[in-house]
Amino acid sequence: MVLRNRLNRILHDRGLAEGEVAMVARLDQGHLNRIKNGRMRPTLVTALRIAHALGTSVNQVFYLEEDDGTPRFAQPAPPVEHQR
Repeated sequence: MVLRNRLNRILHDRGLAEGEVAMVARLDQGHLNRIKNGRMRPTLVTALRIAHALGTSVNQVFYLEEDDGTPRFAQPAPPVEHQR
């Protein structure tokens, strides 16, 4: 499995610059660029910072892809119901 992201699409759709998101996420722009282009995998903390900077959830930005190219866990999991 490979970790993929939707950063290009999100940035384009929202008209955001990479530098703006990097600044809000407290990341170096080069670091964000390497993540966006799949040359680097983010840590959980970095993925959370990026999602927060974009005002969305981690699973809307990042997803797993099977070796055959099929997305896995591409949609958010349903909420867990807590028993009382």
